[in-house]
Amino acid sequence: HTALTTGDEATARNLARTIVGEGAPIADLIEQVLGPSLRKIGQAWFDGELSIWVEHRASAITERLLGDVAPHPRGRRRGNALVAAVSGDRHSLATTMAAVTLRDNNWHVHHLGADMPSADIVDFVVHHDVDVAVLTVVNPDCAALAEATAVTLEEGGTSTIVGGPGRSLADLVQQAQDALQ
Repeated sequence: HTALTTGDEATARNLARTIVGEGAPIADLIEQVLGPSLRKIGQAWFDGELSIWVEHRASAITERLLGDVAPHPRGRRRGNALVAAVSGDRHSLATTMAAVTLRDNNWHVHHLGADMPSADIVDFVVHHDVDVAVLTVVNPDCAALAEATAVTLEEGGTSTIVGGPGRSLADLVQQAQDALQ
């Protein structure tokens, strides 16, 4: 938490590498270490105790360190996943967390990031082999659009998972695996 709050990226990266290097799944790093710290930083910003730049810097550091510890699985993949957030949801960190977790569980991931128009998400699925689509939701104002996009994808035959606050990465992995059956 201190490393993220103070912008000590080297310490944050070293801690993340150590945790993953000792065998912890990336989902545990995210849910037990990074997530609680980011929520605490976000609450401190909301309460006027920290500037928004502290929160943005912590999020950017987290994105980079997740890229640093992200696995590069070899061999046969479980399946192909698309990860994105719909238009208006500009929070890319949630998409990164989902993408890295799925990669850690041997998925091939098409990570499209945040603020993706629904029509483009649907178009991507039409033109690519996607077993499951994952739509992250951080901005509650975008939840209805994410759900509507999910309905369109499901009607087209693509299993879709809509994330949101309080959803665990373990649930994401299990739902993705269930989508293959």
